[in-house]
Amino acid sequence: KRWIASVGVGSGLAYQVSSLEEKPVVVPKNVPFKKEGTSIAPTSTPVAISPKTELKRFTLQDITDMVEKGRIVVGLKGKVYDITSFSGHPGGTGRLEMAAGNDLEAFWSIYTQHNRGHVVDNVLVNYEIGTLSPEDAEKLRLKTVFDNPYVHDPPPKKDLLTNTRYPYNAEAKLRELTNSYITPISRHFVRNHGLVPDIDPKDYTLTIGGLGVKETVFTLEQLKTFPRVDVTSVIQCNGNRREDYHFEKEGVPAFGPPHWVCGAIGCATWTGVRLRDLLASAGMDVDGISTRRILAPAGAQHIGLLAYDTDECGNQYCCSFPFEKAVDPFGDVIVAYQMNGQDIPRQHGYPVRCIVPGNAGARNCKFLERVTVTDSPCSGDTNWKQYAVHASDTPLQKLLDFNIHKKELVKDPPVQEMPVQSMVSNPSAGDVLSGKDKKTVRVKGLAWGGGGHGINRVDVSIDGGKTFTRAEMLEKEVNQRRKSEWGWVFFEKDVELTDEMRAKLQKGETVKLEVCSKACNTAWNVQPENPGPQWNPHGCCVNHWYRVPIEVDPNATTDKRGCKGCFENKPSGGVFKTDFHNMKPCRDC
Repeated sequence: KRWIASVGVGSGLAYQVSSLEEKPVVVPKNVPFKKEGTSIAPTSTPVAISPKTELKRFTLQDITDMVEKGRIVVGLKGKVYDITSFSGHPGGTGRLEMAAGNDLEAFWSIYTQHNRGHVVDNVLVNYEIGTLSPEDAEKLRLKTVFDNPYVHDPPPKKDLLTNTRYPYNAEAKLRELTNSYITPISRHFVRNHGLVPDIDPKDYTLTIGGLGVKETVFTLEQLKTFPRVDVTSVIQCNGNRREDYHFEKEGVPAFGPPHWVCGAIGCATWTGVRLRDLLASAGMDVDGISTRRILAPAGAQHIGLLAYDTDECGNQYCCSFPFEKAVDPFGDVIVAYQMNGQDIPRQHGYPVRCIVPGNAGARNCKFLERVTVTDSPCSGDTNWKQYAVHASDTPLQKLLDFNIHKKELVKDPPVQEMPVQSMVSNPSAGDVLSGKDKKTVRVKGLAWGGGGHGINRVDVSIDGGKTFTRAEMLEKEVNQRRKSEWGWVFFEKDVELTDEMRAKLQKGETVKLEVCSKACNTAWNVQPENPGPQWNPHGCCVNHWYRVPIEVDPNATTDKRGCKGCFENKPSGGVFKTDFHNMKPCRDC
């Protein structure tokens, strides 16, 4: 059986372009979110826009004419933009085509992440070609109507911090992540690329196909007849801490949503069937291949994962990871149907999710529909266009016009194994500790080796890294073998104040501290001090020292939490370079 999701009734195209002289454009309405064997392709070959010299005044008919010729032309606040070459749009070209001939304001009222100033000032400005008269601009605005396609998604989690409302992406509060080794489902971050499907488990099927296997279809009940295994693993989004790279390089925003701050990481126990067992059931000699008694099928280089979830235009999520990881008996790749002992919630991939421990979160495909043994990685928008680490001198415009520069950009492979990471969870940025006679500061945090590596040591500092001391690593709640250490480690330390710091407190002076940590994994890889050497325009694999500014006030009688502001988590250094707001107004400062 094939499961097909839809919103509303009837059928229609994934996007519509109507004459601006006709009735209001409503996009999308009665959209089939999945179309058998099809996807939305660009309307024309992308052409780079030359640097603007003069801006002409366009009419509504001009826009209609350009759209009919295959250009993706939009308006916003009286300006006209030709975004045809913006093939690097993180949401894919189909979402741009959805807006062709219309005003962006209606779309951005749903996709509110675009309303952060850099999207216009640093991205859209590159595609500006002219203006509309005030009268035409208002007509275009009023004629564009956009129905929210996410109305059937699950509600937001109250314990998380919302980064983007549609699609829903939300991170954990860093301070709470070290409250329990296993992250409760209510506090595990959520990453969505599109609409959250509502799949009937009775209709669910998973297909195994590709090189070296006989195409085999499993129902959910059939999956549950295989040997059941538990894997406790950290999942961290490849873009966690992306906000640290936002304008780290002058004039260059972090390109790509969500702008995670620091909480897109969690550790859960997943239950399911080993992927290698399913490949064996489909006819592959996984034991012979993994022990190198026999060669892998010719061309078997990647495992492609296709999901049931789609964007608004019917394009399905896809990703891939190395073939060797799937057949490795110590790779622990599973097709999971439970999370922390219960059915996987919809937001986390119900009914089945692939868990690829040690690798980037994007490889842990939710709503799993198909597994394919293939000779090439997934080429969809959700692979290279969001999850590759490019050289620090890569111009942002190359990422924006991805297809024009694709030959160069795909030389950098999508991220698989993640780098070593640690963050201080307590104290939090802006905290004020009390006590004239204070002698120590208690530091708590989490560390993860990435790629199956464990943690050899975590060092902590309260003077911004001038001096470090070894922290105590707490015993893990799970027993995991070397190079299969998928879980994280918690650390604690009472760090002594220096004589100079204590002398200042005795004089009644406030002492400013900067708390940070650096972890060293079992391959002796250590976190870099600063973002500079690792900076990349996509904001991927961010793992420099996470810095937490605090104060010790000798005149305070109780400790005081730092201002939560409009977003409780803070980037390294404790300050956002540009406004970052949650879904409610700030009441604390």
